[in-house]
Amino acid sequence: MQRLASCLCAGLVGLLSFAPTKAATPEACQGAPLTHIEGLAMAEAARADDLLNADGLLWRIDKPGLEPSYLFGTIHSTDDSALEIARRAAELIKDAKIVATELGGPIDVIEKANITASMLAKALDRDHDTFEGVIPSEDRKSVEIFVTTHGYPVEFAHHLKPWFLAVLAALPACEAKREALDLPEVDQLLAQTAKDSGVTVVGLETPQEQLDAIATTRPEVAATLLTLTAREPGMNDDLYATMLQLYRESRPAEILPISDAVGGLSAAERSAQDEFMRVLLVDRNAVMAERAAPLLASGGAFIAVGALHLTGKGGLIERFRADGYLVTKVW
Repeated sequence: MQRLASCLCAGLVGLLSFAPTKAATPEACQGAPLTHIEGLAMAEAARADDLLNADGLLWRIDKPGLEPSYLFGTIHSTDDSALEIARRAAELIKDAKIVATELGGPIDVIEKANITASMLAKALDRDHDTFEGVIPSEDRKSVEIFVTTHGYPVEFAHHLKPWFLAVLAALPACEAKREALDLPEVDQLLAQTAKDSGVTVVGLETPQEQLDAIATTRPEVAATLLTLTAREPGMNDDLYATMLQLYRESRPAEILPISDAVGGLSAAERSAQDEFMRVLLVDRNAVMAERAAPLLASGGAFIAVGALHLTGKGGLIERFRADGYLVTKVW
């Protein structure tokens, strides 16, 4: 079972689905939130550093002489309840000088197609079977079945690098199908709101930078995460449902100890999960903070990035405080 990586969906993940784009009514994801998990208190204690500033989605950033800025934690999702929370935060955008998201935007269908083409070009290995040497033979059938649920032919999947397939596995098939229908998504809703309000939108990363960061995932790590998901894809849906519930409750970082407490991971599998988290989160926080610095120095910025980038000792909240800002929770 893949645990943590299923909840660390990068901004690029929603561009990966080859699912059909014609459907009458999009179905909501049906996973069941994970509750009453044994050992959760112990897992929370072990994750204390990661849970710093874990309570809250919207934060105010102040420094004398500057207009206040705001930091909002998003979730890369089309879920209606997540969109409603984003609309609440978006009320601040009309008074902002500038809006920053992970990738800027709003991203139109042509740009999505171009980004997807770039990703596939980077991920494709025409000359080698990418399963060889990294995906155990006993797991290949389940992995093949899994990738077909995301619309990728089996033969094609055997020539996609493991990091690409691991990121694909980070999004439940139900959400991948919804995003393939071009439904509103939290980050893009915020960018579109800014555009409609005449507020400039910038990205804290380029799609290429985000892609390059993800592509540094070691093949062995990516393969481990992929096989975990493929063995029990229903757990991916349950973790996603749990993440959505925590997001509605303004405590998304608690998915980290919950993921740990679910149990069943070997030491190697847990190590792979933690390494992937560093790639998707920690290593990118420094870049985001650096790009956000001049926006905060001018005051009046609205910054929206994945909620797990906010929390923890290495998260954006602590990084902004280290730069002399007063950062306080709004809700």
